[in-house]
Amino acid sequence: MLTFFYTHSPLTLAAQLSYLADKHRVAGIACEGCHKENPPKEQVPTAVCIKCHGDQAKLTNRTQKVIPNPHDSHLGDVKCGLCHHAHKPSENYCGNCHEFGYKVP
Repeated sequence: MLTFFYTHSPLTLAAQLSYLADKHRVAGIACEGCHKENPPKEQVPTAVCIKCHGDQAKLTNRTQKVIPNPHDSHLGDVKCGLCHHAHKPSENYCGNCHEFGYKVP
């Protein structure tokens, strides 16, 4: 019943796509596309993310117009899951020390 309500509710599409997992689902990526165990026990590793989204260098290039560039971190190659969350709101991990005002998808 929950699935029926969720996919057929009068909520706007934007409200329904509040989490990255929802956006992946709409793009045709099932849970198994990222999670390798069922039921999932762990956060998806960065190695899985970069298979589709590219490595740190590619992401740094894609976000080069964002100042400062969130993927060109002084921390080096950081785990995607520090900022990007699939089943809860994403967060600005850099905001723990800095005030950049990033909106993290």
